[in-house]
Amino acid sequence: MSKILVIDDDSIIRTLLSNSLGKAGYEVLTAADGESGLEIINNDKPDLVVTDYQMPGMSGIDLITEVLKKQPGLPVILLTAHGDVALTIRSIQVGAYDFIEKPIQMQELLEAIRNGLEASYQSQNLTESITPGMRKAIEDNLLVGKTPAMREIFKNVGRVSMNKVNILITGETGTGKELIARLIHFSGITREHPLVVVNCSALHEDILENELFGYTEGALPNTTTAKTGKFELAGEGTIFLDDISDLNEAMQTRLLRVIQELEFEKPGEPAPVPLKARIIAATNKDLEALVKSGKFREELYYRLKVFTIALPPLRNRKDDIEALVDHLMQKLNRKLNKRIVKIGNGVIELLNTHDWPGNVRELENTLMQAMIMTRGDVLEKEHIILLSKHEGSSEEYELKSIADVEKVHIKKILDRLKWNKVEASRVLEITRPTLNAKIAKYGLKHN
Repeated sequence: MSKILVIDDDSIIRTLLSNSLGKAGYEVLTAADGESGLEIINNDKPDLVVTDYQMPGMSGIDLITEVLKKQPGLPVILLTAHGDVALTIRSIQVGAYDFIEKPIQMQELLEAIRNGLEASYQSQNLTESITPGMRKAIEDNLLVGKTPAMREIFKNVGRVSMNKVNILITGETGTGKELIARLIHFSGITREHPLVVVNCSALHEDILENELFGYTEGALPNTTTAKTGKFELAGEGTIFLDDISDLNEAMQTRLLRVIQELEFEKPGEPAPVPLKARIIAATNKDLEALVKSGKFREELYYRLKVFTIALPPLRNRKDDIEALVDHLMQKLNRKLNKRIVKIGNGVIELLNTHDWPGNVRELENTLMQAMIMTRGDVLEKEHIILLSKHEGSSEEYELKSIADVEKVHIKKILDRLKWNKVEASRVLEITRPTLNAKIAKYGLKHN
């Protein structure tokens, strides 16, 4: 019988959960605060902890931190009546298995407990806890969101990251499909193994085949060296196949065989090479429609979508924009060597007026160009340049360097001010000579 510890300063909640979990077949221990809970954890070794966030003394976040220092594999579910984005993300970062808002839906809690116990059982075979470097990889690749759809995605990541099944991630370009793949990889059982990323649309089919499967020395014409393919490089980790819908029919057939047989043929190798990696595939297209039209193999589609994560476009979750801005500003501060810690009046309202056809990627690029031009510690509305729908499309919005960002920003400011250089210098917070130098450097012209 699994042992569950419930920690909550509200005696009514403790009694309710104790009775409900007892009826569900669990042995239940209770504590009224974090300090008492830690004593029970040390002495009675529960299999899972359910804790409130806001309690006298030690908070639920502090409790999770202390628990996981001593017992890294112990699943902790955080309960809170304060369902804000920062708390949700923080709970994930410190290692909470799940995050459930009050009022508690018992079915949701029971499901979280079952999944947490299963994940704990599977992770017992891992001998090393996550390293600081791995934790940083999780934080750097974290998606942010408080909307119900994003909270469910975070939960699904926690569930599937402890299972080595194939995953299909769908969503428009710029929604963060690769970030989700990285989060799954670094937060679960594959975290100590390689993550190999392959863009299926970026390589010619012949080159892609060699990239995926490799070859031995002299196995192919005009080759004098051996090449280790991506499937082999991934080892027992993850191979992420982006733009999977762009595979031609021959490559679809070969990939299907690899998944079915759990091995692949490497030119020049006498025996098949075992496939040990988990496959995560992603697409911005409707694979089901491609299957119906005969452009994508049905069997491969179902082999890839053992578990599916569908990312919503940013225009459908605008409540997340403020949290995304906070998160992306922290990330960009490190990248740009800035210290912009405040958001000016009207910035969020302005961002909420845009439909973001380039999704989170467009938002990040918009913030980057604004932060480059910001001189103080406040992100001001006047530095936010929102592109038109066409300019903001995923195909158009791929700025490649900080110079590209600066060039676009200066041109937009000049055009907006009808090339009034005095006013543009004031807005950009640079001198007239500096502005003239940048106009010449970037070859900017008055339309």
